[in-house]
This record gives sequence, structure tokens and C-alpha cells, in this order.
Amino acid sequence: MFQIALRLLPPALRRKISRARQIYRLKDSHFDLSKYRASRVFEGTHVAVAGVFSAGSGLARAAELVAKTLEDQGSIVSRIDLTSSLGLTPSPNSTSYLSPADCYHLDISDVVFVANPDQAAIATFDRSWLVERTIIGHWIWEIETLPTFWIKATRTYDEIWAPTDILQKCFAKNLRKFSGPIKVVPYSIASEPFPVVDQQHRAAIRADRGISNSSFVVGYSFSVDSNYYRKNPEDAVRAFFAAFPVQGAEQLLLRCNDLSHRPFERKMLESVIGGDPRVRIFDSSNRISIADFYSLIDVYVSSSRSEGYGLNLVEASQCGLPVITGGWNLAAEVRDLPGLVEVPFTLIPLKDPQGHYADLTGAVWSAPDVSALAQAICRSKELRFSA
Repeated sequence: MFQIALRLLPPALRRKISRARQIYRLKDSHFDLSKYRASRVFEGTHVAVAGVFSAGSGLARAAELVAKTLEDQGSIVSRIDLTSSLGLTPSPNSTSYLSPADCYHLDISDVVFVANPDQAAIATFDRSWLVERTIIGHWIWEIETLPTFWIKATRTYDEIWAPTDILQKCFAKNLRKFSGPIKVVPYSIASEPFPVVDQQHRAAIRADRGISNSSFVVGYSFSVDSNYYRKNPEDAVRAFFAAFPVQGAEQLLLRCNDLSHRPFERKMLESVIGGDPRVRIFDSSNRISIADFYSLIDVYVSSSRSEGYGLNLVEASQCGLPVITGGWNLAAEVRDLPGLVEVPFTLIPLKDPQGHYADLTGAVWSAPDVSALAQAICRSKELRFSA
């Protein structure tokens, strides 16, 4: 109920309330581990991976990929779902997972939190049980500067893990007072890749959604709770309009299951779309799975200003789709994806009315070149119909 009421408030007031509540929760959930015991090292015998497994989001996918990485390395892994505990809504199609309380009778050696310290994930476990295990934070971040409260939060962890070399260097630079290891533990993106789009399934799903097989379809999937201004869907719309100024058979599909969470930002997006029937939004009232979404489209375009990793870029490429995105701070394994096209960008001051980055001063992120995005989209259409 609180979250529903909060979304109806003006953005400036919403930011102040959210920030005050977040700081209160963090003070209550984080603690100084050194007051309980000496630091421990990762054992890897039986690992509890704690994350929002049932949320149906990119963070859910990240938790699963971390779990698979550890299994590939020989660990026994128990998947612990924090979705409901953190006040999030499980996906309608989610499977059943263990809860934190289910861990207490298991012989767990380590607990890996695939959740940033701005989530009260630590508080979902009994502290007396938790401090008897190695405590690890597997964090993802998309800006070169970290929030100041992350520095204090490191006192709760024995180790900090990052999915990429870029992030490991970012954490090491910003967390100099942290005495534990800061390691790269990658996502196991190759262990269970997304399947290449089946053409028969594409035809069926397009027919079901009223899209002709002869239409050229551009797609972008994003989450407003991951920050609307960072995901920057408005520039995807502008790039589409620049690529196809005259209405034709081309379509732009925007997938955002949580768009209803941000009515103010939704109005902004709809204002840019301007009622153009070529642009369709799949939201909570018109859901589509990410696999079916990839099956609908011909090219995946990301106008995001910054990504900590970019799992959608990886998934779309694994499906056999061309991928167009800005090139700022891309991980090496993402930059090397087949079919990926990087467009130029300009670094600009970070402005975030949503308030996720309220602690940061002097931070920047990128503005992908909209004209270059449009040109890459046109080129993708030429290749699609010349094949």
C-alpha cells in the first residue's frame, strides 16, 4: 500500500520520502561484522545464493546466473528467494524457491547476496545464523561513482564480488577501506543460453499479436524501477521516428512490466510517442514473456545511458538478433557479442528525478547518439530484407 501511495506523489517529494525510508532500513539491516567475529574466506562447499529469483526481472536472471557459475565451479547451491521479503511482487509464472528460514537446517558454508546494499537483503536472515557463514555481496552498478552508504555497508561482508573486470576496478577504487577480497565472479551466460528464435514460433507469436511477418519490428525491454531516466526509453522512440519518419509497416515494441509503478514517467513516455500507432507498449496489463518478445522483433535496440552489465543485450544476441546500443562502459564479453553494433555517445551530467543516485555528486552517464541509433536501425532493416 505504501508503494502504491508513493508512486502517486510528485517526483521531488517521492525522492525525499524514499531516501529517508531507505536510509532507515539500511541502518537497521547492516551491521559491523568485525564486532561478531574475524573475517572469513569463501569456502564454496554449500552456498546459499540469495536473490530475487521469482521477480521475473534482470536481477532475477542475474541471481540465477551467479548460482550457475558457482555450480559450474563445483559448489552445491541452494537458491534462496528474497522477492516477497523485500516487498517485491513475484512473477505470475515463477517457480517455488527456498526462503531464508529454510536455510537454518542446511549445512551452509557461505551466503552470497545477489543484491546491492541499498536493498535490505541482509535483514531477511537471522543475524546469529548469518555470522557463522561467510557473507558475500555480489553487486552490480552502472556508474563510475558509488553511493557513500555503500562504503559503510561493506562492514557487513567478508568479500565483494563483481560480474566484470570493469566493475571490479570500480569497486576497488571506491571501496579502498574495505579490507576483504574484491573479486570477479562472472555470470554464467554461456551455460544456458537463450535459444535462437525459431521461425515457426515467430510466425505464430506474431500472428497472435497481430503483427505481419513482413513488418520490420524494433524492440526495447526495460524496467522503470531500475530507473526510467537511466533506461532512457524516450530516445529509443526518437530514434525509431528518425529512422522511419513516414508511417509504414515498421513497429516499435516497448516491454516494461512495471511501467504502471511510475505514472508520471509513463505520461512522459506517452507524450513522446504522441499516439503514434506504430509504437506499442507491453506492460503489466498486456504482459509478454521476454522469450516471446525476442521472437516478435527483428532488432533489439537499447538507448540506455549506462548498464552495469546488460543482460538483455546478451540474451537478444543469443537469440540471433542484431543488437544496437551505446558503447559506454560495456563489459568485454558484451562488446564481443555477435551482431552487436555500438553507436557513439556523449558523456553528460547525471540527472535523475527518480532519486536512485541522490548521493552522487559530479557523476556522469552517456547520451547515445540518436541519429546514429536511427542509422543503425535503418541498416538493420536493409540487412533483414536483403537476406
